[in-house]
Amino acid sequence: MSTSLRAAAETLRTPSRGAPASFLKHAGEVAQYFGFQHAREFSPERSYTFAKVAGAASESRSAEPHLLYYASGSPMHIPGDLRLGKQNDLAEFGLVIAGPEESLAEVILMRTLVTILTEWGLPAVRVRVNAMGDRDSKARFGRELSGYLRKHFETLDEECRNNATHDPAKVYHCRSEACRAIVASGPRAMNFLSEKSRLHFREVLEHIEELNIPYELDDMLPGDDRESRISFAIDTGGSPLIVGAAGGRFDDHMKKQSGKPLCAAHIYFRKGALNAAHFMPTKKSAPPRLFFIQLGVRAKIQGLTVVDMVRRAGIPMRQTFDARSLAPQIEAAKVAGTPHLIIMGAREALDGTVIIRALDNSTQQIVALRDLPRTLKSLR
Repeated sequence: MSTSLRAAAETLRTPSRGAPASFLKHAGEVAQYFGFQHAREFSPERSYTFAKVAGAASESRSAEPHLLYYASGSPMHIPGDLRLGKQNDLAEFGLVIAGPEESLAEVILMRTLVTILTEWGLPAVRVRVNAMGDRDSKARFGRELSGYLRKHFETLDEECRNNATHDPAKVYHCRSEACRAIVASGPRAMNFLSEKSRLHFREVLEHIEELNIPYELDDMLPGDDRESRISFAIDTGGSPLIVGAAGGRFDDHMKKQSGKPLCAAHIYFRKGALNAAHFMPTKKSAPPRLFFIQLGVRAKIQGLTVVDMVRRAGIPMRQTFDARSLAPQIEAAKVAGTPHLIIMGAREALDGTVIIRALDNSTQQIVALRDLPRTLKSLR
């Protein structure tokens, strides 16, 4: 491996822990490997929020979905159970996937968050996940929850009693031990999912298990005012820098504004002495030596493991998990000027292999995934 590649690999293995600026750099590098592009490609703005990025991605005329990332010193939305300290002390690193209704989107977000946090040094990262489902699912659950809370009305604290009539789901955000005990014995949103929502959630869980992402079902994990169909959160184990990480699918909320489904995830961290300049788009990274092409859902799921392998080898790579067909991926590889392609289709995903192809002369070889790191080191 060349000196530059070895240095890049060492940087990936040992990020500088503690400094907010180092964390932002680390998170951006990981996001790029997983196919996220900086939001500046869709917006000329230099200050980003969830609303700006989601709106820019959703309004794009392209039929392809978009994977974008951004950083903001002023988080637009922080889930209730993550309100630690003063909000103006927090910054946000965000990921947005606009366009796809498939369960792959949630899994890409979870995998990217887990990788960012574990490689930053957080121990025992585990995803908590809950499903609220579509509007029909929520309506059935809401009626059941409302009736249940009326039976315990006098035991609820004053705020929850006020919410119980017009927005019963807000009781999940209550920190009162008495209220949480009542909710813990109440109905579960996952038991009221429509058939479509149930199948979607099952796919999400199957993909998580395929990738060996540690997770647990948490039916006490609330949705929020963005009408999440699926919510997930990652506990950060008392990190002095990272406050929390959460995300979900917000189709109903975003379809009102843009007509497109959308998933998003956010890491909230203490910004310390960061100023506006730190949230500006950074300089472009080294030119990619590889471009990863995936065809089909199974290849995209297995491809997340391939991304990790290439990252650990320290080889600059680009790919587009948001592309649904071959042509835009080939075009993107040509624009990026990569000398080699890694290709995984449905058969390769099933066999545990990839195809490595040279763009200059189209020579190619089939490589088992277990041999991929060694083969990549020999590429010229």
